[in-house]
Amino acid sequence: MSYAIKVAKVSALFNLAFSFLKGIAGIAVGSVALVADALHSLVDVLGSVFVWIGLKVAEKPADTEHPYGHYKAESLAELSVGLIIISSSILILKEAVETLISRNYPSFEYYAAMVAALSAAGNEVLARYKISAGRKTKSSALIAEGKHSRADVFGSIAVLLGLFFVEFGYWWADSIVAIFISFFIVQMGMGIVKNSIDVLMDRTDEDFALRVKEILKDIIGIASIDFIAARGTWRNRIVEVHYSIFPWAIELIDPIQEEMEKKLRALEVSKVVPVVRMAKGKPVIAVAASEKSLEAECGDMDSPYFAVFYKNEPVFIKNPYSMAERRKGPLIADMLAKKGVNVLVVKKIGEGALTHMRARGIAVITECDRVGNAFEALKSTKDRQSLN
Repeated sequence: MSYAIKVAKVSALFNLAFSFLKGIAGIAVGSVALVADALHSLVDVLGSVFVWIGLKVAEKPADTEHPYGHYKAESLAELSVGLIIISSSILILKEAVETLISRNYPSFEYYAAMVAALSAAGNEVLARYKISAGRKTKSSALIAEGKHSRADVFGSIAVLLGLFFVEFGYWWADSIVAIFISFFIVQMGMGIVKNSIDVLMDRTDEDFALRVKEILKDIIGIASIDFIAARGTWRNRIVEVHYSIFPWAIELIDPIQEEMEKKLRALEVSKVVPVVRMAKGKPVIAVAASEKSLEAECGDMDSPYFAVFYKNEPVFIKNPYSMAERRKGPLIADMLAKKGVNVLVVKKIGEGALTHMRARGIAVITECDRVGNAFEALKSTKDRQSLN
């Protein structure tokens, strides 16, 4: 049994005990407000039971019929709790208004006041317990339950004040407090219903989506991030990412998706659904050259120049790392990436240098004899029409 389910059980038992105490005391002194608070605690019992069941079902692993898991069971439980809360608040409001019209009011008894005070203190302890457990277990349902208990604290304090007002001759105070509690409860119920419906309807958290885009936009090889959708609960958040890559960087798809999953783990994402598209764009081709001429031989990473074709005419740039003894691959890869190069043509290249080129979104082709011939071949070969 998980810690979250254990907390939900403890919450149910606690609220059941206080519902009984407040109900007996409220009936004994004729306090509508205290009876209303007792009903509120009874609703909390039902809420805890629903959360308990929801958490248990939500913990089931994904299967063929539920490929994204059972996490929505928790939200269904929250929705049920919210609807029960709203219904109970309407009944409390009806009873309070009828009592106010009939001018019935309770008698003040110290034991009733003590029950209300004890309820306020107990609910504060329970609220802290559930919120802390919710954060540890990443359960939004438990955190909502904790906030619900904190609302009960204010409700019990209001009941206590109502009893004291009655003692000082303000007979209408108890009913007014009950009306206040009913509005407070319905507001809370609406909030719970809204939160649960947002999850059930897969409503995207725009702030979260922006954070995801900010984290992913710098992954090397991605031409653009076109669409982001996030759904699920805090514990089971699923993110769908549509992104584009250039056709010449197709070998980077697996590394890109591994990097996505690694980065999004920090945001408590349990599953990433990537959708890849091919971006439209022109390649910037660099050809390793032995000298500043289109007739120069196509060289390797030791070549003194690179002929960079931004259009049809090359720009020859010096290779300052041609004689480097260490880190030649990453240094040249960084330099070419800064120049906007995304296709490199060389006669040969080592595995280490090839890895660095791919990591920076640069496709490598090892078929060339002369600089000019290499560029023309890339433009005319049907197998590489995507480079035009």
